[in-house]
Amino acid sequence: MSAPADRLAPPRLTPATSDVKALRRAAEAGDAAAQFNLGVLSDSRLDDNGYTIPGDRAEALRWLLLAAGNGLPRAQLRLAELYADSPAASGDRVRAGAWFLVAAARATGVQRAAAETGYRTLAAGLSPGRRAKARGLATRLAATLGSRP
Repeated sequence: MSAPADRLAPPRLTPATSDVKALRRAAEAGDAAAQFNLGVLSDSRLDDNGYTIPGDRAEALRWLLLAAGNGLPRAQLRLAELYADSPAASGDRVRAGAWFLVAAARATGVQRAAAETGYRTLAAGLSPGRRAKARGLATRLAATLGSRP
């Protein structure tokens, strides 16, 4: 006896699934906005139905680093925020400070204000040596970004 036809049909992609696949293709092709969006989705901790799920911080960092490295200020700010939310002992606070400084130099409007406030808040809890490390790292990051938008 043969299986019903609907069992043999390939699974239908939902719009959300096909949208995420298209977003991933664009991100893999170097689209900074798509990389940013995948980073945010990876860290959102919500599924398509709004239910809480474990976030994938490593995946979020991967995409946000790519978008930030491609010069997208909102990705630089979000990356700084993610690093700032890390445990204090992880060393991510220096990275957070650096990305806040880079974002503050490149962003405009509300994003610039958020980056400046984020840095001031974070820096208040850093030693002078760690603030200097953050500034040095920010200088090196800014140099690698060069004239990218």
